[in-house]
Amino acid sequence: MFALWSSLILLAVAFLVLSPLFMLLMNSFETNRLGQAVQIGGDNWWRVFTGARLGEAFLNTLSLSFARQSIGMAVGVSIAWLIARTNLPYRNLLEIGFWVALFMPALPVTLSWVLLAAGRSGLLNQLAMQLPFVDRPVFEVYSWWGIVWVHLMTSSIAIKVFLLAPAFRSLDSSMEEAARASGASLISTLTRIVIPIMAPVLVVVFLISMVRSMQAFEVELILGAPKQISVYSTVIFSAMTREPPAQGLASALSIVFIVSIIPLVILQQWFVGRHSYASISSKFRNRTLDLGKWRWPAFAAITSLLALMTVVPFVLLIISTFMNMFGVFGADDAWTLDNWDRALFGGEISQALGNTLQLSVGASLAGMALFSAIAYITAKRDFGGRHVLDFCTWLPTLIPGLVLSLGLLQVFTFFPFLRPLYGSMVVLIIAVLMGTMTIGTQMMKTAMGQIGRELEEAALVSGSSRFYTFRRIILPLIAPSVAVVGLEIFATANAAVGIIVLLGTGATQPLSVLQLTLLDSGRFEQASVIGVIITTLTVSAAILARAIGQRAGLGRQVATA
Repeated sequence: MFALWSSLILLAVAFLVLSPLFMLLMNSFETNRLGQAVQIGGDNWWRVFTGARLGEAFLNTLSLSFARQSIGMAVGVSIAWLIARTNLPYRNLLEIGFWVALFMPALPVTLSWVLLAAGRSGLLNQLAMQLPFVDRPVFEVYSWWGIVWVHLMTSSIAIKVFLLAPAFRSLDSSMEEAARASGASLISTLTRIVIPIMAPVLVVVFLISMVRSMQAFEVELILGAPKQISVYSTVIFSAMTREPPAQGLASALSIVFIVSIIPLVILQQWFVGRHSYASISSKFRNRTLDLGKWRWPAFAAITSLLALMTVVPFVLLIISTFMNMFGVFGADDAWTLDNWDRALFGGEISQALGNTLQLSVGASLAGMALFSAIAYITAKRDFGGRHVLDFCTWLPTLIPGLVLSLGLLQVFTFFPFLRPLYGSMVVLIIAVLMGTMTIGTQMMKTAMGQIGRELEEAALVSGSSRFYTFRRIILPLIAPSVAVVGLEIFATANAAVGIIVLLGTGATQPLSVLQLTLLDSGRFEQASVIGVIITTLTVSAAILARAIGQRAGLGRQVATA
């Protein structure tokens, strides 16, 4: 029975992961318009490789990704080291702050920076132009550097601290102490001792972050459009949302996008296999370095950065919900409660909130069940297909959310037995599950790896079935990990945009997609209300997940999964 259920789960996961890629490849050769008779040709591929705009979008994707990851690495490494290796005041609270920053939804944060730095209407620019020597806007969020800045204020720095702080804690402090004893400064110790030792981990984190940043979509769509700054994901979105939709061109673009990401993943795997470091031994010491007079200045600098990443966006977002016209502060009728009145009593936002809760709760419950089952199957040596199943759970990391959304759209409209599900909440739940499959499964496997095999073997010898053993022994022991995964899925589903943007219909549209629609149409006031709701739900779930993880000793598992 165990083999049968394991095989069924393997077939289901393989179908959901591989069929979107297959459909994208097949549709990339269709040159007909949507609804017309199928025509096969290579016109879409010709347009991909000869279009000047596509080449420019690809270069923008690479340059934006490299810029924000380089800056994010420099800042994130420094902060992670200060939190993990020094006597920085309130360092545990600061680390929790970066956890919160990591889960801040991109669109609401983007909206707050539009309010602050959008040309002459931006609050910072209005204040700056009150000075006698300033006659033009100083900041412009609708720009190349504006896109970089907003990404730094969302996840680009926070994820470095999130991933690297546990790794720095495992570093033997004897070499740092020797450097300080020889007269080296803090900066010299960091750049000449710590970073070279941690190079394998830093390179892997940089490559993973580059893959994630190349898949970015929402920020570029909102901030790049006014200045004609296109990236690869926004070009795909434009192809799918034009009239009529150019599915063939979007499919070809998606395949090229996936192929362009594969070298980064291969390089990451090669680097992990060829480079390693060991810092924990029988003589391991983990002493914190004394920052001396720099303790409080460093604390002030990091706290200020955290405020820019979390407190400032949320406060501005709340303020903007009471504005009669977004960004206009000086008018006589600048403030109103109408936006909240429409949100609380209007049908559009209320329905989207209900859809969001259905999506988040449904995906969380399904993810906890599915990912724990997959982790259990892949951890058992008596199932021959465990390696194939494990490989399938890693594949979604290669597929950008928008591309996966397009692939699933084609799957659920092509196969007759799946068509009744198209436009339903089930499709959105499946999309969220695929987007969270890798991290969810790996966290479950990490927790299961800490359970001795003798407990399971004793249950099996006593006559218990695999299912009974899994339900009564394994699941209770990994319950904290299951709860953390469920809360992270909940938080991800609340803020998800790219992975579901092409799948939701009017009846199932969640808050995140509705907010994108409102922003794209210039209805910033209503979008602000949605942003407050999404941020509250997402951050609350993230804080609760962090609390459960820390209470159960899972903090390091989350960071290393």
